[in-house]
Amino acid sequence: MRPDRPPVETDADLAGAIDSIADRFDGRLGVFLGVPRESDAFDVLHRRNADEEFVAASVIKLPILYALYEEYDGRLERLAETRPIAPENRVGGSGVFHLLDDPTPSLEDLARAMIAISDNAATNELIDALGAERIESAATRLGMTNTRLRRKMMATLGDNEFEPLGELPESGPANVTTPTDCARFFADLVHEATLSAPAYERLRVPLDEQKDASLFARYLPYSTPIAHKTGGLPTAALDAGVLRPADADPSPLVFSAFATRAENGGDAGRERRRRGRRRRGGRRGRP
Repeated sequence: MRPDRPPVETDADLAGAIDSIADRFDGRLGVFLGVPRESDAFDVLHRRNADEEFVAASVIKLPILYALYEEYDGRLERLAETRPIAPENRVGGSGVFHLLDDPTPSLEDLARAMIAISDNAATNELIDALGAERIESAATRLGMTNTRLRRKMMATLGDNEFEPLGELPESGPANVTTPTDCARFFADLVHEATLSAPAYERLRVPLDEQKDASLFARYLPYSTPIAHKTGGLPTAALDAGVLRPADADPSPLVFSAFATRAENGGDAGRERRRRGRRRRGGRRGRP
């Protein structure tokens, strides 16, 4: 059974609950919770280490998704073009394309697999298709100015021998992002500020269908829609997305919840999700 804890009724209660978790947590927490009034303006409910860099894990796939739809906006029909996955890109980890003999997905198939099932082979092929420099430039235009993509997925594991995608930092992880950067991605999605409506409609599909419900979504009502992307490493758990409460207040809630350097990367994430669900009355919805 879950232990009884004081209810979270106000923003101050929420801030106190998160700070209490952080004080007990053997690691580093990054949190951003806010209502996006515009694509670059929030009513901030709480932030903690929100502008600090965290290892991005699979959350780095968000700017890749955006860069693809930015590149093909106005010619979305070309996303149906097939793009065979190069043998060197068919790395393991998350996904299924590395298990197939001769996968020839479309560009949009790659994008949807990259997000919905966090397919690493699809991600690496899209990095080749777009180029890391274009992806980082798209992230900067979106306001994700502290997000960096310098390695492919699974680049340093097993027999993989991928060259760096750009200059590597002297210390720290190659791929990084911040809670605030990811909040800006989802604020842009809410307000459809930089792409066409058809592009957003298609970009949103895999975010709505993201299959990893082990983090934020785990403590929300079953089958309640959420648009988000998770990421995980042995000592990190990340989730970022947007939900809309199904009550009289239609304002969407954008969230980023990152935990790193924990013995169990999911423990702190579970605490933040449970607290957030109480604060929003256990409701969420489509952006």
